[in-house]
Amino acid sequence: GWRSAALGMHSKPSLSVLPSPIVPSGGNVTLQCGSWRGFNRFILMREEGTSDLLQLHGRQTQAGFSGADFSLSPVKSSRGGQYTCYGGHNLSSQWSAPSDPLDILVTGQLSYTPSLRVHPGPTVAPGENVTLLCQSLSNVDTFLLSKDGAADASLRLRSKYRAGKYEAEFSMSPVTPAHGGTYRCYGSIKTSPYLLSYPSVPVEILVSGERSVKWNHSLIHGIAPAQGPSWYLYVLIGASVAFILMLCLLILLLVRQQRRGKCRKSSKKGLRHPRGGGALWADPGWAQGSGQREPREVGKADVGHFHRISSQRV
Repeated sequence: GWRSAALGMHSKPSLSVLPSPIVPSGGNVTLQCGSWRGFNRFILMREEGTSDLLQLHGRQTQAGFSGADFSLSPVKSSRGGQYTCYGGHNLSSQWSAPSDPLDILVTGQLSYTPSLRVHPGPTVAPGENVTLLCQSLSNVDTFLLSKDGAADASLRLRSKYRAGKYEAEFSMSPVTPAHGGTYRCYGSIKTSPYLLSYPSVPVEILVSGERSVKWNHSLIHGIAPAQGPSWYLYVLIGASVAFILMLCLLILLLVRQQRRGKCRKSSKKGLRHPRGGGALWADPGWAQGSGQREPREVGKADVGHFHRISSQRV
């Protein structure tokens, strides 16, 4: 059969997918098999058996490069699986070595939707550690974490049961600008590993400096980005804080000035001359400018004593 003939050629073709290997039921997906060996026919096969074997004639796209596009649209649950492709020549019965395998995962086949959270937060600096926590109340054997637009395979982790939930922690350390992007997580069971749950709510990770680079690049080309940096928000907050601090300082100065004014008025009332009538300050030490003795108000008993001394002298 063609499987034994495939061992005759060692140059394997490449297999890629558009737009994504994770596709909802009813969506569109295309597998592209290509090679620089000048193959003019290609075979696509699913791992489970040869019943899904498809054969197409290759098309020449560049000098020495040929390829074929295998459409699996509209996607059904039966399309989920692991695919490989082979290349061959019309004048030969031999096929190339198989391409690297590619998984097609169909979402929405399990009735639950997991949750996705990021710790310590969605905005991080390069070199820091970030953990994405995927959880579900439903039974999950494996969690899958995908990144929008990523060409590499998604990450899979076996779930752990804790405090009534199934969960998996995807760690990113140290963080680089390449980790920035939008992430989703899915759940699957081991009996149908290519059929996934509904996607979680997406979580965006922003690596510090990444958005500012995009913003400046857009400004150079004269294009206003849809989501620019919120620097104006920080300026507004800083100006508001400065205004509040200045207002508090002004109120404090006014209160202090008002208290000083009251103290001056009370001092003037208490230090009137004896001839003008009013309070008498009759401490000789204080009158001579001694700063260590406190002034004493002369009462009625002191005034009577003063008259008795005067009459004895007369």
